[in-house]
Amino acid sequence: MNVFYLVLRSIGGRQFRSVLIAAAIMVISGFLLITILLARGQQYSLNVGLERLGSDMIIVPVERMAEAEAAFLTGEPVSDAWMPEENLARVAGLEGVERVSPQLYLESLTGAACCAAWELFIIAIDPETDFTVLPWLREKLNRPLGLGDVVGGQFVFVPEETNVFMLYGTELDLMGNLEPTGTGLDQTAFMSFETAHFMARESITKAMRPLEIPEGKISAIQVKVDSGYSVEDVATRIKQELPGVFAITSLELTRTVQHQTAGLFRALWTIMVIIWAVASLLIALVFFMMVNERRREIGTLRAMGASTNFIFRLFVVESGILALGGGIVGVGIATMFTHFFHQFLILSTEAPLLMPPLLNLLGFVLTCLAVALVIALPALLYPAIRASRMDPAEAMREV
Repeated sequence: MNVFYLVLRSIGGRQFRSVLIAAAIMVISGFLLITILLARGQQYSLNVGLERLGSDMIIVPVERMAEAEAAFLTGEPVSDAWMPEENLARVAGLEGVERVSPQLYLESLTGAACCAAWELFIIAIDPETDFTVLPWLREKLNRPLGLGDVVGGQFVFVPEETNVFMLYGTELDLMGNLEPTGTGLDQTAFMSFETAHFMARESITKAMRPLEIPEGKISAIQVKVDSGYSVEDVATRIKQELPGVFAITSLELTRTVQHQTAGLFRALWTIMVIIWAVASLLIALVFFMMVNERRREIGTLRAMGASTNFIFRLFVVESGILALGGGIVGVGIATMFTHFFHQFLILSTEAPLLMPPLLNLLGFVLTCLAVALVIALPALLYPAIRASRMDPAEAMREV
């Protein structure tokens, strides 16, 4: 007697109940993978985003403090944020500050033809002092950011219809794209201060709505702290010495993400436990009913010389195939859902989200499959044990 032949016949002959068991495992494994990807994806995205920013803190106008802290979590520039340009020199002169670089947050564009996302953010940087985009330029393109040059995030591209990259009526040159971060940086166009002011002048006659950049103003200051100083201490000193500004540190961003997502993940893990309990009960009930229905089959097999170990293996293999099949479908659906709806998940959780590297993703998938099988094991084993211990004489009377 071949175990796999009998198992496949049993699954084919009881399709509804087989699908029901596989679906229960599918829900457990899929929901578990989504929870893990949300947790690890947000941490991975935050690490990549902070590394891309390349600074220890960002200084913004104090009136934009609340908006800025939330915006930097998703990489979106703060709208209408301006402070005096002389703040740059004042910050650079403070003890513990190693490097500073100004940025301009220009008015974003909605429905831009050159961006796959709905909103295109525009940030101007100073090529002489920048330490966020320029390292990538030196590594990839081996030339500086000149007049009319733009570097875009993952979703920024040159439209095929026009083959022209244009912002505010000004034709620009898209030099390349930065690596994805899972944040608003992916839908951001970076340019030099010179290009931004040139574009603003051109927009007066070429754009439907002119771009305005206040004279003598900047939007933010990126700060690199000297290795011998505490980032928190320097941030406190900046707040004391420069009234009207607020310093957002990378540690504060991390804490904000953890605070925002703590309640979400507690809810997700609670739901996970509830799903596991309900699914396990359902699996045990369905298999228990299948064992009762198959008393005649068990009796026949025992009459043909099948041992208790053979009966046990028969039910274990059947439940294992159903569980493995349901688990594979579940993690597959969860992976595709997270991939195709990650923008929706970013908006829902108000935190960055980036799919982990392929090897990490495969590790999470295998872990979820193993965990789903383990947590469903009690519900799968009980019917198998009961079937294997069925009294042969009682089973024969059912024939």
